[in-house]
Amino acid sequence: MAASQGISILIAQSDDLAREELIRILSAAEDMEVVGAIRDGDAAIALARKLDPDIVLVDYDLLGKDGIETTEAISTMLPTAAVILLSTDMHPDVLRRAMVAGARQFLQIPPAPEELLRTIYQVHDTTAARRSISERSSNGSSSKRAGQIITVFSPKGGVGTTMVATNLAIAIKLETGMRVALVDGSLPFGDVGVFLDTAPTRSIMDLQVPAEQLDGELVDSALITHQRSGVKVLLAPQRPEMADMVTGDLLRRTITLLRERHEYVIVDTWSALDERVLTALETADKILLLTSLELSAIKSAKIFLEVAELLRFPPENIKVVATHATASTGISVADVEATLGRSIDVRIPADDRVSRSINEGEPFLLSARNTPVAQAISDLARRLVGENYPELKPASAEANKEQARAPRFKLFARG
Repeated sequence: MAASQGISILIAQSDDLAREELIRILSAAEDMEVVGAIRDGDAAIALARKLDPDIVLVDYDLLGKDGIETTEAISTMLPTAAVILLSTDMHPDVLRRAMVAGARQFLQIPPAPEELLRTIYQVHDTTAARRSISERSSNGSSSKRAGQIITVFSPKGGVGTTMVATNLAIAIKLETGMRVALVDGSLPFGDVGVFLDTAPTRSIMDLQVPAEQLDGELVDSALITHQRSGVKVLLAPQRPEMADMVTGDLLRRTITLLRERHEYVIVDTWSALDERVLTALETADKILLLTSLELSAIKSAKIFLEVAELLRFPPENIKVVATHATASTGISVADVEATLGRSIDVRIPADDRVSRSINEGEPFLLSARNTPVAQAISDLARRLVGENYPELKPASAEANKEQARAPRFKLFARG
């Protein structure tokens, strides 16, 4: 870290007035230090290498190397530094390219002072802890933690398991930069490839080999990289009749091998309690039980909780997620909680953009990241990561609001 105290920030902004305004805002903050300000992409990369800042603010329209190229170079060179892209153009294609390049957040120019500070605090809370982990690991003082398996399940179809699974995988990848694998365990009619607009060039059917030949390298070879997020994907068979060839034992060994090479393995399932789905539930560190504000979905969720108790699934490992939680169905979240006999852990609001994102093969964590539905999934990702990596646990959405209101910066000065 370049600064002796506080958050060290490098500014790469081509517009002189905008650059001076950023310096003015950040210099007024007690716990931030502007360690450099530059207007050229190549110079920004060289200065970042020299200063190793915590945060780099990168203008999309930089001179020389543009903002995307500069972001990619800095993210590759300094994985513990966090790049925040600044742009007047917030078109989804710009954001997608920046995210693939390694940007951690995006702000529209000119950013409001409060929003700028809040974003820097949020991003730094994650990357500072990751920097600490990286340093301890390089010193040989950190032991490797086992990968976490999160199985997304609902006994009632149509409540959004694939939507939650795909966007949750992307959210964890974006929030942490960790290795994330997404398994389409909805074997007969898996739609993860459709949700991610990913061609099924490989699938779990490529792992149909004798047990002694199944190893981590073979499983890796069956994965497809979702280019827009970096999530590794294991697709379901292309045809329903082929799903019968995938046994519970194959699924168990595959998931186990994936957890050895990834910090998080997200498993999508379908609405049945056959051998394969039970395998995905039994191997899970966390089960996300999805329900909606519909009587049939609530009834099915209640029955599953009773079955889970008989199967001795630890109740603390089951999180109840209410989807379409703002829909007008005549049933409230409180009604659901009273029926299930337990609280709803996560509420995901209804949003017409979800259907649009599915039809376009563009997860809303990429195309509509600032919407309430995307923020709910991101908050769920933070909570799940925080339980296994408390040192990475960022503030909740409500805590972030309090953090933004807290007197962490001095009164702004003019000029």
